[in-house]
Amino acid sequence: MHYYYVNRTKDENGKNEVHTSDCYWLAQATSKEALGYFENGIKAVVAAKRNGYPNADGCKHCSPEAHTE
Repeated sequence: MHYYYVNRTKDENGKNEVHTSDCYWLAQATSKEALGYFENGIKAVVAAKRNGYPNADGCKHCSPEAHTE
């Protein structure tokens, strides 16, 4: 299980990326919100969408199973 965060700032595709706590790209985020522990990125993205980030998407590096764009 990993601890996940959502980047509050949208990327160039209008998505709020979801990252694991040890992802390099999470460190680049200037504003992030903790989501908690999840079995995988898909479940973390679902949680992010429930928390007000309807455009949430998994990071292609740390959560490729949840990455769509």
